[in-house]
Amino acid sequence: MEKDKRKAIVRPVIQAAVIMAVFYATEIVWVWFDVFPDQNMLYIADIILRVICGTAGLMLLKRSGKRGESRYTVKELFTNRIRPVTWLVLLPFILYILAPFLKLITAYAFTAEYIVALSIIILQQFATGFFEEGVQRGLMMNGLILLNTATVKQRLFTVFIAGAFFGLGHLPNIAFGEDPLVQMPSAMLWGMFIAAVYMLSDNLLLVMLLHALSDSTFRIVNGMFGYARDSILCLAVDNARNVLDYVILPLTALLICIFYDRLKKQEQLKNV
Repeated sequence: MEKDKRKAIVRPVIQAAVIMAVFYATEIVWVWFDVFPDQNMLYIADIILRVICGTAGLMLLKRSGKRGESRYTVKELFTNRIRPVTWLVLLPFILYILAPFLKLITAYAFTAEYIVALSIIILQQFATGFFEEGVQRGLMMNGLILLNTATVKQRLFTVFIAGAFFGLGHLPNIAFGEDPLVQMPSAMLWGMFIAAVYMLSDNLLLVMLLHALSDSTFRIVNGMFGYARDSILCLAVDNARNVLDYVILPLTALLICIFYDRLKKQEQLKNV
């Protein structure tokens, strides 16, 4: 029995890692060998690849459900009711998403020159939300959520592993010029928060959309507007997002793990 439990937890983690490896191997080949000289074509190919890999993750998740190794079916993960308590714990993240728009108070220019390219990039972010959440939350956390959430210690372990997996999943970005010492810690803490929200909400569509919106808003602000980037307001917004990123969001994840049973029970009472 213990062996079956371990297998149900480890197997989806390995499957998710393989999908991520295939994705990054393909992306690295495309970029290093300049397969798509046109930048927009590269983005479109990237979108298609993300959708394919995300779909593969959901198909494996569906198979887990057929084996009785999932708490919910894939369909239920997209339709489960989002409870009021979930919206409450999401308040700091909603602020995180909306904060970049405060910079527009100092805006002095608007350009539609890159609106086509920006539209493709925003579509790419929604494909990213679908892919990364489908694989790194839906598939990777499947066995952990089913079998490793009964105690605070187990929930902390589940959220930490999910966050670490998400952080390490960004390590290959070093091939695209990213600094892993900056990106990985931020991605890990961000991933812990999203993992905790997913564990609480049981709604995969929710975290997909949150991921997409989080990646999109600052790109919209930076891509279509000129504003005083060195103004006190803009610096304050950037610092506030850093505080949310490195302090408030991981702290909220910790509180979700601690008070998980109470939050779930409160919702059950409301639904009676």
